[in-house]
Amino acid sequence: MSVDLSQYDTKKSSEEGAWLEIESPTGEPLGIHFKILGVDSEVYNKQLRKNQDKMMKKGMKNIKSENIEVEGIELLVACTVDWEGIADNGEDLGCTKENVRYVYKNYPWIKDQIDEFIGDRSNFLSQ
Repeated sequence: MSVDLSQYDTKKSSEEGAWLEIESPTGEPLGIHFKILGVDSEVYNKQLRKNQDKMMKKGMKNIKSENIEVEGIELLVACTVDWEGIADNGEDLGCTKENVRYVYKNYPWIKDQIDEFIGDRSNFLSQ
């Protein structure tokens, strides 16, 4: 009996992206949705290589934890392609790179959910 690997094609779905509903820090669904590209997408891997090249260029002794955190946010920003229902201080926020970066820096509980979601390939299996 053969296993059809195409049923586990996470690359295609990673390229298309998947939607995640954000929960509040208490676990309550908020009706906020983010469309995220997966770890098998070209965008993710291109940004990951860019981040790694920057770190190698600096040399291991010059890498600070702050730089690693910033590069991690940039990876998530690159993979965030859309969102719905986001406002801050009463103002609707469009899904721009600047706004995504702002949300991830200022609302780490959202960034953590995105980071967990993007790393779970089962979120990027075709249904």
